[in-house]
Amino acid sequence: MRPESAGATDSTLILDGGWRSIEFQATVALAAMLTPLNSTMIAVGLPSIRSHFDVGVGEMTLLISVYLVAVAAMQPVSGRLGDAFGSIRMMMVGLILLIAISAVSALATNLPMLILMRGLQGAATALVLPNGIAVLRKRTPSERLGTVLGMNGAALSVAAATGPVIGGALLLAGDWRLLFLVNVPLSIVAIAFLLRLSPDEGHGRETLHIDLPSLGALVAVFGSAVLIGSATRVENPAFLIVGAALLPVTVAAYWLRSRWGESIVQFHFFGARNFRSAATSQALTNLVMYSFLVSLPLYLVDLRGVGDQVVSLVLFSLMAAMITLSPIGGALTDRVGRRPLLLGGGAAILAATVALALLFDDPPLAAIIGPLIGVGFGLGISGAARSSAALEAWPRDVAGSVSGTFSMMRYAGAIVGAAIIAALLGPDPGEGAFRILTIVLAGAAVLNLFVSLEIRDRPRAATDAQPEAGAPALERP
Repeated sequence: MRPESAGATDSTLILDGGWRSIEFQATVALAAMLTPLNSTMIAVGLPSIRSHFDVGVGEMTLLISVYLVAVAAMQPVSGRLGDAFGSIRMMMVGLILLIAISAVSALATNLPMLILMRGLQGAATALVLPNGIAVLRKRTPSERLGTVLGMNGAALSVAAATGPVIGGALLLAGDWRLLFLVNVPLSIVAIAFLLRLSPDEGHGRETLHIDLPSLGALVAVFGSAVLIGSATRVENPAFLIVGAALLPVTVAAYWLRSRWGESIVQFHFFGARNFRSAATSQALTNLVMYSFLVSLPLYLVDLRGVGDQVVSLVLFSLMAAMITLSPIGGALTDRVGRRPLLLGGGAAILAATVALALLFDDPPLAAIIGPLIGVGFGLGISGAARSSAALEAWPRDVAGSVSGTFSMMRYAGAIVGAAIIAALLGPDPGEGAFRILTIVLAGAAVLNLFVSLEIRDRPRAATDAQPEAGAPALERP
């Protein structure tokens, strides 16, 4: 591995915050935004798809669940591919696959075919997101990494927040098929911009090791957890029972494979304290955010009789705060360090979550919006600090694998959050059940604050070529 200092003058790095830097960041963000966009855009089209194929709610949840499982399980695979063949190259491969899969999805003649295409769509977009983060790490000087990651985080949040709006506009212009066809022009534009970037070199095909049994076991683990999460949406106790029975079996299968075979998740990355703590914090904060985004609509609609438009406005308060604060948090990370942002953001999430737990007694909507803004504030102000701590725990030349494993933890948090919602709320939740859920989320926020205390600021004299002190020896992906 070639030594590389934090201030290296390699021509592939972004050396300043000028137009070249902005153009580069915008290009990567444009491609990466397709992952969260496809995750949220489909939601508004589910009733139309259900009516077209004349199926029940349970079948419709598969369109969301299959995508989520595919994206989560493919994150570490995507990172390894990026390290072997180049991150930018794999981003373009993912976009090309997305074009083909989206076109076939629009031509689906039955629901099983559409569900299969939806899973493949998730796998294709999974090639883009972690490699986008990896190429930012590879080409950004350490003194500006927080700022760059903060801007990228804001762009991803914008895509997630506007997905339902874009989906609604497409449905007004045509039918549900446009929700898939829109990926074709968007991907073509993203590819055109990526072609303008000089490609990064990978380590070569001989360094790529992907254990298929381990990958299959990981898919089964996430699939079992998602099955538990689906129990709330379809009000079917069988989903909860089957998922709860399969989850320990699939976890045991993955553990056995990783112990006596290979692991698709590179657990040695967790040997570095900053990566371990940042990845755990990422899972916990995403668990809190996703749980609120999923459970609050159930509470507001079922118990408070609130309309969909008001629900969207309430939830948008969280996303708007996160979008606004992400760039600020990134810039402050580079100026004052990670710990103040991580601890301040963690404290804000905890305070807001506790406030929501105390409010669950027929509170006015305005009282709910305030704490949600607090959650968004905490997520936005700490996101870049968390990501930079994880990425800089290991050298640039394994940025893809590091980013893939870290990104997987984000989706793991969301999947666990859905399972907790299903377990606590059940098919017919009351006010008390929502209060218990929020107390559990407050516990997750407390744990996140303690985990964040373990993250250390990067010494200014340290080099990017070396992992942090105390980390195990580097293993190739």
